[in-house]
Amino acid sequence: MRRLVAVLALLTAFVLIGCAGNSGPKRYRVSGKVTYDGQPILFGDVLITPDGGKKNTGPQGIAPIRDGKFDTSATGGKGYGGGPAVIRVTGFDREGGKLLCEREFAVDLPVGDATSDIAVPKGKPTGPKSDI
Repeated sequence: MRRLVAVLALLTAFVLIGCAGNSGPKRYRVSGKVTYDGQPILFGDVLITPDGGKKNTGPQGIAPIRDGKFDTSATGGKGYGGGPAVIRVTGFDREGGKLLCEREFAVDLPVGDATSDIAVPKGKPTGPKSDI
């Protein structure tokens, strides 16, 4: 009988911990196409960070880049809270391949699901941040 009570108590604890894990800040889906010098980036990631300089706080988002597209709802992705952000694009010519670009852009994303295509120009960035 003691074992049954212990198992039930442990099971209840796991259920409560699992339910509490979903109570974080609201995250929204961000997706789109991503290119470098007009060509789709085949592999990489998009990191979306709240722009603290514009007093935005909240969860950071991430999305894998696969075949010229990114989506925070894809496996390995996490949605973003919305508002002013700095998007960092890291692109490769293939998985485990040559680095094509690593660039940051200042954007203002809506508070809600969004589609935002990212065009990374060829060449060196002119400053730490530039608009998409």
